[in-house]
Amino acid sequence: MSSHIYSTELVPEPCLRRIVIAAGGATSLLGLITILSMQVDYTFRLAGCVLWLIFSGRELLIIVRAYQRINRIRIDCSGHVGLRNSSGEWQAARLATGSVVLDRFAWLRIEACDGRRSVELLRGITRKNEEWRRLQVIWRHLGAAVGS
Repeated sequence: MSSHIYSTELVPEPCLRRIVIAAGGATSLLGLITILSMQVDYTFRLAGCVLWLIFSGRELLIIVRAYQRINRIRIDCSGHVGLRNSSGEWQAARLATGSVVLDRFAWLRIEACDGRRSVELLRGITRKNEEWRRLQVIWRHLGAAVGS
């Protein structure tokens, strides 16, 4: 009897990763502009800018480090997630709340067992990509539990 587990193995696209980082950088810049345009005392604006840069910079750094570390994602039908690093080793992880899989795009929020977080923007076409089709099938079973 076969013990093959239904799973999909996804390879993140560098182009989409650059888009996520650029969007994060643009959002950080817009946040600074918003803080600077507030009608409050200069010292509060300065403190707000410093805090905003610390928090947004930290989040961007987390994403960049995860992108350097992870080069493949495996998700099986029971919801187990594996992350493969650049040396080929797999690490256990889980899908976090806020993950979304649509027809052509997916936004996965992932938390590794060591507590490190990552996000991935993925895309695919169900008719042309077997791995994307598998993700769609797996998500139909897991999505309600993970996505909200």
